[in-house]
Amino acid sequence: MELPRTGRPLNRAALLAGVALLLAVVSVADEPYKKMLDDPLAFSGLETLDAATSDSEYRIGVFAPGDHELARGVELAVDQANASGGVKGKRLRVVRRWALDPWGAGSKEVIRMVFEDRVWALIGGPDGATTHVAQQVATKAHLPLVAPVSSDPSLTHTRVPWIFRLPPDDAAQAEALLADGLAPSGLEAVGILVSADHAGRTFAAEIKRAMEGSQMTPVFELVVDPDLPDPGSLAERVKSFAPDGIVMRLQPTVVRKMLAALHAVDVDCAVFVPWIPGLRLGEFQPGYDGPLTEVLPFRPPRQCGPYLKLVRAGVRRHGAKPTASMVYGYDAANLVIEALRQGAVGRVELQRELTELSGYWGASGPIRWDNGGGNRARPVLRIINNN
Repeated sequence: MELPRTGRPLNRAALLAGVALLLAVVSVADEPYKKMLDDPLAFSGLETLDAATSDSEYRIGVFAPGDHELARGVELAVDQANASGGVKGKRLRVVRRWALDPWGAGSKEVIRMVFEDRVWALIGGPDGATTHVAQQVATKAHLPLVAPVSSDPSLTHTRVPWIFRLPPDDAAQAEALLADGLAPSGLEAVGILVSADHAGRTFAAEIKRAMEGSQMTPVFELVVDPDLPDPGSLAERVKSFAPDGIVMRLQPTVVRKMLAALHAVDVDCAVFVPWIPGLRLGEFQPGYDGPLTEVLPFRPPRQCGPYLKLVRAGVRRHGAKPTASMVYGYDAANLVIEALRQGAVGRVELQRELTELSGYWGASGPIRWDNGGGNRARPVLRIINNN
C-alpha cells in the first residue's frame, strides 16, 4: 500500500490508526461467511421417476450378493412389512442385483435397477468400494441410496442430499479407538497394519490423523497384500519394531492369519480393530493371547423393540442372531418403508422423507442424520481378550 505524499511529516497516531483499521478489515475477510455443514441438505431438482401411483408394488433395490447379511436384513424387513399389509395396500418387493466385478458388470447391474427395474431406492453395497459404485450411479440418477455397511467418510461428506450412511464413519471409529482404547492404555509404541484396498487406505488416513492430534506417532505403518502370501515374514517384521500395540484394519480372513502368525513369533501385544464387516473377532480368541479390542458400530439395544423383533426373526429364519450388517440392512429397508408410508410419491419426495426421519429408532438404536446424511451414532469399544 503506497502512502500519499503530502510533503508534511506523517502523524504517528493517524498512521497507527490506519494500520489497525487495515488489519481489522483483513481479519474479517479471512473469516468464512459460512461453513459447509451449516445448512441442512436440500434438493429441489427435477423428479426422475414418475409418480408410480399405478404400480402394484414398491420396489427396493439391493446391490449385494444374495447370501450377504445386509441382503438378509432387507428381506426380513420387507417380509414383515408385507405381512402387515404392505404400504397403502401395495406390496413391497426386493430387487437384488450383483456381479463379481462391481466396477464393471456391477455398475451395469445398478444401472439396470435404476432404469429397468425402476426401484424407488437403492440399498448397498457390501463394502466401501462397492458402495462407491452404487453412489456413482445414484448421484447421477437422483436415486436415494442408503449405505448399510460403508464407513468411508467421503460417502456423505460430499453432501449429496439423497445419499445416507448408517455406520459411524472411519473418522468416528478412529476417534473412539484413540479416546477409549489407545490413550487410556498408555501405550508408547503403536503400529498400524492396513489392507491395500480402499477400506484400508481410508481408515489409515483417519487413524493417523487422530493419533497425530494427540501427539502420537506410529512406529510403523505396513500395507498388507489382500492375499497375505507370507504371514510369517510379515509377523517377524512387525516383531522387529517391538510394538506394545497394533491397530489392525485387514480383510476378515487376513485378520485370522495375522493374529496366528503374530502369536507364533511371540508377539502378543494389545491389538485394536475397527469395525470390519464380516469379522467376528471373538472367534479368534483361542489363537491369540494378547488383549483384543474391537470397535462396535453400535451397542446392541437389547431392550429395544425393533432389535428384539429382528433377533427373533433372524434366529427363526437363519438360526443365528443378526450381525451388525444384517441389523443395518434391516434398518435401511425400514427407513425406506417408513418414508413411503409418510406419503412419498417419487424419488425426490422419498429423499425428503428420509431426511425428515432423523431420530427414527431402528434395530441399531436411534438414527440421527448429520448435515451430510451420515448417522451420528457413536461407536463403542468391546474387549474380547483382556489377559
